[in-house]
Amino acid sequence: MRIRDGFEVYWREPGASQVGLDPRCAVLLEDLTEGEQQVLEALGRDVDRAALLTLANAHSVRTAEVDVLLERLRVAGVLLEESTVAGDPDARYWQVAAAAGIEPPGSRLDRVIQICGVDQLGLRIAVILAQAGIGSVLLQDRSRVRPEDVGAGLFRPGDVGVNRAEVGRAVLRAAAPKVGVSVPARTRPDLVVVVDHGVVDPVPLRVLMREDVAHLPVLVRELDVVVGPLVRPGLGVCLRCVDLYRCESDPRWPAVATQAATRPPSGVETSLGWSGAALAAGQILAVLDGRPAAVEGAEMALTAWDPIPVVRHWQVHPECGCAPAALGVSPDTPPQTAKGGHR
Repeated sequence: MRIRDGFEVYWREPGASQVGLDPRCAVLLEDLTEGEQQVLEALGRDVDRAALLTLANAHSVRTAEVDVLLERLRVAGVLLEESTVAGDPDARYWQVAAAAGIEPPGSRLDRVIQICGVDQLGLRIAVILAQAGIGSVLLQDRSRVRPEDVGAGLFRPGDVGVNRAEVGRAVLRAAAPKVGVSVPARTRPDLVVVVDHGVVDPVPLRVLMREDVAHLPVLVRELDVVVGPLVRPGLGVCLRCVDLYRCESDPRWPAVATQAATRPPSGVETSLGWSGAALAAGQILAVLDGRPAAVEGAEMALTAWDPIPVVRHWQVHPECGCAPAALGVSPDTPPQTAKGGHR
């Protein structure tokens, strides 16, 4: 038995020790004898009950007192009863989070994610998801590696001109050898992540809506990376809703968007590329784990100068017809007023 991975034992003063540092999960133990503090220190490493009781006896700590100490640790959720091999940093993190009252995610091995758009940002998202335990990360991109795609641990200079998805699969295998990169027996992904620049291409989105596949846009613009809104076909806002609101505020937006869709991408600022990928991956994992996600009916816009993303909420546009139930009407009922923002 021992203290759970991710926790350490700290001596505070005679009679007081603590387990862990973060106030949300740290355990303060007071009114301890010097011997009990020694027993607690021993629990910081793997020790069986016999050895623990021998140590306790040497410091004049009775078996009943050891059991009381162990029960206090057990109730706090920081005692590991059986000897196990230490987990990876992700496993240790969620063990500590569990002690703070956060339900850890279940196995992600049966999850399937598809990334459409494997530039530097898209590949970073894919690597994070693969290392976080997603079972299958599928890459889709017919374009070739561009010079601005090259980055540390991602595409290399020699990859320029080679198909992005092909090189990206090799990067994923190196980062997470157990991740699946080919289409599994269950070909329908849990979520499709669409990475685009300037504007999101509406053509593949129509297919996803028609096939009832949940999808999340990650859009690179001149000054920010926009993640969301999460689209669950038939259950809430879609990206056409967002465009309809944009057209209301700017009638010439369709002409501008059509031109933007044909312009080549210009890459993404270095720090924004990393922070944007982390933001997107965190939201994707929240969706897959069943935790609250900030992109449910909203988008998060992150710049390189502000560490806190701006969150903009959206509602179904009354003229879209993508989710009549979300408006509280039947498909044949005239649309009512709905609120929205400007993208």
